[in-house]
Amino acid sequence: MTFIYLTLGCLLLVASSLLLRHASSASRWLSLLVFCIATACFIAVYGNIAGVFIAVPAALLIGLLTAFLLGKKPQN
Repeated sequence: MTFIYLTLGCLLLVASSLLLRHASSASRWLSLLVFCIATACFIAVYGNIAGVFIAVPAALLIGLLTAFLLGKKPQN
């Protein structure tokens, strides 16, 4: 069950980062909702304090990875 929660949490963090790439207000709110669900998955595995300490850096790293991989190329 732990593996399922961790996998689901990581996939939801990636989905949250991808939703932030769109400029619409709805996608930003949906991204926040998906991020909260991902945090709940980590909290279910690691407990309240550890879940927050795991989810925040993971979201930042996934966001950076998404920005590097799917970011727009600079125009010259």
